[in-house]
Amino acid sequence: MILKLHSLPEAVEAVNRYCEQQHLQPESCNRVHLVCEELIVNLLSYSDSENFNLSLNPVGKSTEIIISYQGEKFNPVVSRKPEQKSLEDMQFGGLGLVLVNSLATKIEYRYHQKQSENVIKVIL
Repeated sequence: MILKLHSLPEAVEAVNRYCEQQHLQPESCNRVHLVCEELIVNLLSYSDSENFNLSLNPVGKSTEIIISYQGEKFNPVVSRKPEQKSLEDMQFGGLGLVLVNSLATKIEYRYHQKQSENVIKVIL
């Protein structure tokens, strides 16, 4: 399923359709939602890109999420090491990417001639 999307609400609708089509359990669907939302929000907030493509593909018992976009090199899956000792003490910024890294079994970042592509594989 390849979707050309331009907004977070459209991405949320696409994830809902994917979860329904794949008959995903609510917990698995929530994981896909969280990863997509965190990466898209970071992409739209911190890169110069305003548009993105989203692809959701079943791979065995997992889902492969591919978010691609035009723009300067920007890797939203790299999270800073938290300076605080506990999650409760963390300040805003970076916590969402810590969550993405904890949910994903595989995270790749590729950059090709102003085409950034992130591939995230989430355990379902």
